[in-house]
Amino acid sequence: MRRISFHRPKQKVRNPERHIRALKVWAEEFRGYYPERDGEQYTNFKIWTLDRLIQGSSSKFEWQKEALDQLFIAANHMVNAKPNNEKGKSWVAVLLCYPNLFTSEVTVFFDETYYKRFRPDDGLLTGRSILEKYEISANFDYIEQGYKEDWGDEEESIEVEMWTIGEPSS
Repeated sequence: MRRISFHRPKQKVRNPERHIRALKVWAEEFRGYYPERDGEQYTNFKIWTLDRLIQGSSSKFEWQKEALDQLFIAANHMVNAKPNNEKGKSWVAVLLCYPNLFTSEVTVFFDETYYKRFRPDDGLLTGRSILEKYEISANFDYIEQGYKEDWGDEEESIEVEMWTIGEPSS
């Protein structure tokens, strides 16, 4: 279940193994599944877990790695389930935000122009790889691009890394 810890954001994560098992079940539910077009530019599937498991002071690297592994397993299932009539017309991508991993998702883009907006030409993080950082391998043909972005307002802002790991388009 996707849950945000509004009242206890720093509380210790109880039974992380249960949360990871639930993530594995969530990722396996994508086996053989590919979303149908519904007139939208994309369909997304947010990571399905407790926010404290993957971000914040109570999170641990190994939990983050396992959660991101499951995102890529879900993406791989969708790539494998893609119908022939969608090849070259839609693209599966994992969108990661670091360190705010709770905003990460698997997205199926049905509009190539819209998809390219998530792969900018400026401000790229060259010589770095989020996949290498977490020792994750994507089991499909992919491109990996990261860039920095400022989140916030005049009073407070944080710098985050936005990563797109997805199928190549033209």
